[in-house]
Amino acid sequence: MNMSLTYELRVAADKIWQKIFNHPFVVELFSGTLPMEKFKYYIIQDYNYLITMYRCFSLIASKADYELARKALELAYIEATTEMANYGKLLRRLGLRLEDVMNVEPAPTNTAYMNYLTTTCVLNPPIYGMVAMLPCFWSYAEIAEKHRERLANNTNELYVEWAKTYVTEEYVQLVNDLRRVVDESGDLSDKNKLKRIFITASKYEYLFWDMSYKMESWPL
Repeated sequence: MNMSLTYELRVAADKIWQKIFNHPFVVELFSGTLPMEKFKYYIIQDYNYLITMYRCFSLIASKADYELARKALELAYIEATTEMANYGKLLRRLGLRLEDVMNVEPAPTNTAYMNYLTTTCVLNPPIYGMVAMLPCFWSYAEIAEKHRERLANNTNELYVEWAKTYVTEEYVQLVNDLRRVVDESGDLSDKNKLKRIFITASKYEYLFWDMSYKMESWPL
C-alpha cells in the first residue's frame, strides 16, 4: 500500500510535532492558564506572518497550473479577507489597534520564518511553496484535536473562541483540501527536498510558539 506524500511528510516531522503539542504555550493556551501578555505578544507577531502568507500564496499562484493556482488564490483570499477581519476583531477585544500592531518590528524568529517561506516560494516550483506552507495549517488542526479535552474545560472565553476555529468542519476541510492539492501535484520526484522543506517549516512552527512564550525581542 502506497502512502500519500503528505502522510510521508507528516511521519518524517512527527518528533517535531510532538514537541509542538507539548510546548507550554500550547498547553497553557488550551488549558486557559496562559498569561495574557504572552497571548497578546503572539497575536501582535502574527500580523506580519499573516501578510507573508498572503504574499506567498500569491507567489505560488503566479507560477502554478490551474488547480494549484486556484487553491493558492483561494487561500490568499481567505488570508486577505476572512482571516484579517477576524484578526481585527481579536485585536479590538485585546484593546489593541491595527495601526499600532503594524508598527511593531517582527521578532528575530518571526523574521527568519517569514524569510524562509518567501524564499522557498520565490526560488522553487509551486509545489515546494505549498509544502512549506502546509505545516502551519495542518499543525493547528492537530493541536486543536490533541487538546480538545483541555479546551472543553477552559474557562478563558477569549482563548476558547480563538481555538475553536481550528476544530471546525470548515477548517479541517481546508487542511484536507490543501493536502489533496499537494498529493495530486505533478513532479514529486525529489521527495527528500520536499521532506526537508516540510521539516524545516515544522521546526519554525515550534520556534514561533517558543518565541511567543519567551516574548523574544532583538538583543540590539
